[in-house]
Amino acid sequence: MCAVALRTRAESLTFGDLLVLYQAQGYSLIYSTGLVDASKMITWDGDLSISSLRSAIATIGLRLKKVENALWSIERIDLDDESVAVDQDKESDLSQPTIDQIVVTASRYEVQGGAGSSFYLVNETQLNDTPSFAGDSLRVIHRLPGAASIGISSKPNVRGGMSDELLVLFDGVELIEPFHLRDFQSLFSSFNPQIIQNVEYFTGGFPAQYGNKLSGVLDIATRDTFEATGGELGLSVFSISALLFIESGKDRWLFSARRGNLDQLLSVVNPALGDPKYYDLYARYSRQFSNGDLKVTVFSFNDDIKFESDEDRVSSVVDNRYAWFEWEMQPNDRLYSRTFVTFGDIESKRIGETFAEDSSTGFLIDEQSLSLITLKHIADFRVHDQLKLDYGFSLKHQKMKYDTVINVRKGIITELLGLPTEVDENYSASFDGNLFGAFMTVKYKVLSSLTLQAGLRYDHQDYSDTESQTQVSPRLSLVYQPMQDWHFRFSYGRFYQPQGIYELQTADLETFFFKPQKSDHWILAAGYNFSENNRFLVELFYKKICDLKPRYENLFDPYVFTPELGADRIAILADEAFTRGIEVSITGAKNAYQWNLNYSYSQVRDKENNHWIERRWDQTHNINALLNWRAGRWVIGIAAAWHTGWTSTALPLEIPADEPFIISDFRSNARLKEYATLDVKVSYEVPVKNSTLSFFLEVTNLVNRKNKGGVDYEISLEDDIYELEEIDLEPVFPLVANIGLIWRF
Repeated sequence: MCAVALRTRAESLTFGDLLVLYQAQGYSLIYSTGLVDASKMITWDGDLSISSLRSAIATIGLRLKKVENALWSIERIDLDDESVAVDQDKESDLSQPTIDQIVVTASRYEVQGGAGSSFYLVNETQLNDTPSFAGDSLRVIHRLPGAASIGISSKPNVRGGMSDELLVLFDGVELIEPFHLRDFQSLFSSFNPQIIQNVEYFTGGFPAQYGNKLSGVLDIATRDTFEATGGELGLSVFSISALLFIESGKDRWLFSARRGNLDQLLSVVNPALGDPKYYDLYARYSRQFSNGDLKVTVFSFNDDIKFESDEDRVSSVVDNRYAWFEWEMQPNDRLYSRTFVTFGDIESKRIGETFAEDSSTGFLIDEQSLSLITLKHIADFRVHDQLKLDYGFSLKHQKMKYDTVINVRKGIITELLGLPTEVDENYSASFDGNLFGAFMTVKYKVLSSLTLQAGLRYDHQDYSDTESQTQVSPRLSLVYQPMQDWHFRFSYGRFYQPQGIYELQTADLETFFFKPQKSDHWILAAGYNFSENNRFLVELFYKKICDLKPRYENLFDPYVFTPELGADRIAILADEAFTRGIEVSITGAKNAYQWNLNYSYSQVRDKENNHWIERRWDQTHNINALLNWRAGRWVIGIAAAWHTGWTSTALPLEIPADEPFIISDFRSNARLKEYATLDVKVSYEVPVKNSTLSFFLEVTNLVNRKNKGGVDYEISLEDDIYELEEIDLEPVFPLVANIGLIWRF
């Protein structure tokens, strides 16, 4: 978070010392110790940027190649590669033989401040060491500032935003709802943790490169470099997984397969609850050419879910298939680019039935089919030492088909809320859509202590049977570093979120597209480095949100199988909204210990009927603490979280039936009990010949705290009076244990 202070003049230092500086900045650098002696002297211009590192190592016959996101490899420049000039007196360094040993720096948990952005970098070590529900390592972002969660969904609400306001990129490709049990609170992410290299997590003010989402970005990079050809086999209570990596000359293959065990677990624990099956497959081929790298990737994640309770039954089948080609180029030390061609196909079918006579009776059939093709190009160009440009564009074509049938008779709660008690609709429609986006960001070092970053984004959507829409989004930030250990940051950005062609909520009788939502982000931050590994950051933020589309929620209990059939289903028609707050965090590392402590104070409000009303996920006070400890073959991770209880709606014990009932006068007028959890993960590694066995046990909610997530009301109508007869608080997850092993060979 607190960046290492930028030097103000050129200086000479050793190759090893230079790598230490970049490690402290949060970059992961991979190189062979046979390439160069760490004591070799290098002339460096004092700017902690990738462009500066490229220039510095080029003088000793090396080049920098981006693997993914913040992971870079240092490689020898081929003698026949004329794209980078090499001093003749350095040619002797090029002839040194490489050795098998690979050194990976910055392998610990790093959280860094991106210029102008609220940005966090989480690397592979932290993903593996941190305790997480059911082994879903991406839930580590729930431990970071800005994320609101009560432990059910893998998707967080970022700085007060809705869960659909998070952009998810995987190897640079945007994915749509990459979660298993998508129709059931998106319980798990769709990524095998063993293939993830690092995660970049933006909570506000993100650069113009990222568009069409209001609140946050999750940029996930896969592993591209392994010590040698080999693989991994994993077995746990919740999943079975396999990974294989093969490297032959300039060719690399990576294969991953994972199957969820939730169906097997329920067959033992509660067979009557259902039969949820899900799996994901990932395959990538890459080849190095003299003028660039080619990657061909296939990714599929699928669900076949059946659930049943005393009041509901539902089945959900979701098939997600993606394939993409990536061409990566770095022709010289100033220019770097990536070009993608992506194909996607998503099909889903959901059939639900509810038969709670005092609530709702009816059924739902909801089928959707989406196909897409995308061309995307991004590049960064270093004009000179003080000026850098990022630019790119994307062109996407989509086809979407909806088929929805809903027939339901809702109960007395719906009558109380003044909503239609009978719904009988049959909707079918198809749309074609084109989306175009382009951006440019200029990063200019105005003074030795002042950096300006300005960006502009242009987006255009044109769907069949709708009016075309255009948005222009400016972004601006200033980073001021008056002294070595301090930095101050101000940023402003405008963000738009057009409704996706696949986002019509037809099961809520939504049949037309709304205009894009708009948000302005204002961020003020200050950071301080106590030492190289111990940092402090405080951020103040304010977001104003306008042009909100309707939001559909179950007023009392959101965690039901078919929420659209619920008697308490309402549309929230807010005129505007805001979120504001302050986040304070301290991160550190010493010897075998790494820790993170953060506190957030925030408010999230909708304006509806001239009332400012808290959103359900408003958690005023939020504290997260994390400690990871590596001791020989043992790894121990302890994580604790506490926050103010989410809001709920409390109704009067008696409500006259002959008077209008305005739900906005009551919505979010109460709070659930404070949420708290203590999670632990313990791992032990055993060497076995040329392989290792790693055993682990992770426990979520170790003290089995009875956290609550909703309310269940029973209401009767007597003598023109609605009477509340019973109120039950609905719990979320109790203690959950996950035990397993990973064999690495």
